[in-house]
Amino acid sequence: MSKRNILYYSGAFFLNLVIISIIFAYAGLVPFGSNNFLSSDLGTQYLTFLTELRRQLVSGNFHLYLFSQSLGDNFFPVISYYLLSPFNLLLVLFSPKGVPAAANIIIMLKISTMGVAMAYFLKEYFQKNIVANYMFTIAYSFCGFVASYFYDLMWLDALIMLPLVAVGVMHVVKEQKYVLYYFSILLAIIFNYYLGYMLCIFSVCFFIYLSLENNLFQTNGKWRVIRNYLVTSILAGFSSAVVLVPTLVGMLKTAKTSFDVLNYLPSARFGLEALTELGIGGNTFDQRLEHGPSVFMTSTILILVIAFFVSDRISNKDKWYSTLLIGTLLVSMFVTTFNTVWHMFQNPAGFPFRNSFIFSFACIFIAYKAFDSGVFHDAGTIIKSTCLAGILVCIGYSTEWLLPRIIEELGFGTPNRQYDGRYFWLSIVCIIISGLILLALNRNRKFLSIIILMITFEVIANFNSVISTAGFGNQLVYRAEFAKEDAILKNVKDRSHLGHRIIVSKSGLNKAFPEKYNNYNDPILFNINGVSLYSSTLNQDTLTMMHNLGYYSLNVRRVSYFGGTNLTNALLGVYYRVRQWDNHYYVEENYNAPTLGFLVSPDVYGFKMYSKRALDNQDRLWQSLSGNSYEYLKNASVNSMQQANVKNKTLYTYQLTTRASGPMYFYVSPMNYDKAKIYVNGKEVKTSSINVYSAATLRLGHFKKNTRVEVKILTNKSLDLNPEYFQSLDQKAFLESLRNFRSNSLKITSDLNHDTVRGTIDVQKDSPLLLSIPYDNGWNAYVDGKKVKLHKVVDNLMAIDLKTGHHKVVLNYQVPGLKLGWIISAVSVGMFFSFNYLRKKKEA
Repeated sequence: MSKRNILYYSGAFFLNLVIISIIFAYAGLVPFGSNNFLSSDLGTQYLTFLTELRRQLVSGNFHLYLFSQSLGDNFFPVISYYLLSPFNLLLVLFSPKGVPAAANIIIMLKISTMGVAMAYFLKEYFQKNIVANYMFTIAYSFCGFVASYFYDLMWLDALIMLPLVAVGVMHVVKEQKYVLYYFSILLAIIFNYYLGYMLCIFSVCFFIYLSLENNLFQTNGKWRVIRNYLVTSILAGFSSAVVLVPTLVGMLKTAKTSFDVLNYLPSARFGLEALTELGIGGNTFDQRLEHGPSVFMTSTILILVIAFFVSDRISNKDKWYSTLLIGTLLVSMFVTTFNTVWHMFQNPAGFPFRNSFIFSFACIFIAYKAFDSGVFHDAGTIIKSTCLAGILVCIGYSTEWLLPRIIEELGFGTPNRQYDGRYFWLSIVCIIISGLILLALNRNRKFLSIIILMITFEVIANFNSVISTAGFGNQLVYRAEFAKEDAILKNVKDRSHLGHRIIVSKSGLNKAFPEKYNNYNDPILFNINGVSLYSSTLNQDTLTMMHNLGYYSLNVRRVSYFGGTNLTNALLGVYYRVRQWDNHYYVEENYNAPTLGFLVSPDVYGFKMYSKRALDNQDRLWQSLSGNSYEYLKNASVNSMQQANVKNKTLYTYQLTTRASGPMYFYVSPMNYDKAKIYVNGKEVKTSSINVYSAATLRLGHFKKNTRVEVKILTNKSLDLNPEYFQSLDQKAFLESLRNFRSNSLKITSDLNHDTVRGTIDVQKDSPLLLSIPYDNGWNAYVDGKKVKLHKVVDNLMAIDLKTGHHKVVLNYQVPGLKLGWIISAVSVGMFFSFNYLRKKKEA
């Protein structure tokens, strides 16, 4: 590489690095301050998964099954969706408590690398490595998508790969060279298959565009090029099977496979209000779950794009081809049907229009073509384009402002005025100034540096519109609280027996987060066997089973520890509960719980759960495990129920008499505890540090048999005179059965961190061994070295049959589809190189 090229690419990298450093420094973010972006998915999901990846990289202990993922689950879908970026290797340079800082550094480096990738595309397409290129590298690297979603750092790799894919397609069309295209598509899919899939669709659009531009379809060799392009594309896709096949198998077990016909209806996704996205501050962090396409590209680029279609310097043919490219990408966002297809046939749950960066890339590319054609030499074209740019932004803000007011005046509702009028005026001023600078550029090329400064100002301002509305965490507090909790949990883990679970119900980490921290992923964060999880890869069957047992779930991505009872905690092997209160950690030892495996009655094979009957499910389950019909959970006797209206809610007063000595539980589905108030004998029951918006089992207290209890419930929900709402656990009978299960537990000897469970057990009579591990066909069970059948029981747990005697039990996990994926990938890579060799030999 020549010195000129080295300086050119270094300039693109360090210019971006300086800009993102200014943005982070202004916000006081690490490494320039103590603030950290512990908000949204970065704080609740990625931080945890990055910490686990760092743990595995540093220890060299790579395992693809985590018992810290709820009750245990395949870790491969998490790896493939969140963790395959090569930038994540930098995690080894940081301590576990420094991972939030590492995430900031990785974001900065990825954005800087985007500039290099875009600079490469511009140089290859336009055959120029000039300072003017930086106008467009900056606009691309800090486009609306990056400003809106930079904290979803695993998506940023796609913006690095997009220009490389574009260059690869260009090499295919112009030079019939296929290697770069093959590897760019392959790596794009591997780094993040979700946005990699979108880049595959883009490659088809760009291939058609370049083919039209280069008159490929009029040549005699068009079918050969099209065939070779399709073969290369297919082989690149199959070569990524090592990631795609096991991921597909894992994701089929989540709720992401659900089908909704409304997602395929040809309806409009947005209106004219989306034009606000063309200006600065088009959306904020508060609007991250629902907003228009993030297509901000700076005023200069917007004017140049419009000028491309206005100017007489551009041929009509070029305008038509560009309209086809941009129009296709725009329609794919506007029409629900196509938008769903772009998002892997699923409507995004928040963070909409995840393909908007591709539209921005196409617009920036067209803007460069306009600039390269010298449209700024025509004053009339620039003036007209500047006016049109201003009109578009005005239409967007007028729609955003005017329509809600009309709706309010007509009495149809109160609008949610989330727009900031100051950004409207800033956008208009920037459009006018950018237009004037472009006019001045015609007289003096020195104004090029002023344009770059103007573009830099706009991207900083737009980025700040997102950051300024987000809350920041504190890295210093996070480090201190992480170290404290890590030490406590290591001690608890050392004290506990292998094969038990630990619940963290309240964490000191909450002090470091700007939002409410609900401890969902603490088990992964601190490498303990837990119960809860927050992940897009959450196993749907596990979620349904736990929900039917009374555990709280906000949505298909979350399951909480809250809702557990003495009985379910014992079933799942929960031995300790850890919580922080008043800056001190408290460790509660639990219930003499058995390990993850214990002998039960054969009745377990016939047990089925019912929806919305958690306490009934628990009682019948314990009967099935024990092999009897004893009523472990007894309905309270309802002596009376009274109703009264209080501030548009209903106050229900229940007079109860307990029928067993032990804890009393309350369960109604659905039940919003966050909006309700519950009092037991005049004292309010605190539901949880978690906001419980739907069904979950609630502990009301511990009472002796035949005790009178008054329960008052203030709620919007309609309740009945139903004794099944209130049930007491017969503590004595329960503990007797529990001692039996504990004495017949699997003595686990492995640390559960090597995709293997090993243990020994003495069996007095032929019995099933219940394993409180979610059923997964990746598990293979061996008893005394012989493979045995795994049965699916209790809706989604496992069991094996054991004969009388002493046994060694081994469970080994292999990621379903991984071996097949390796085979397909190896064969496909071999086929590509053979295909490329034969193609070259034939054309020689």
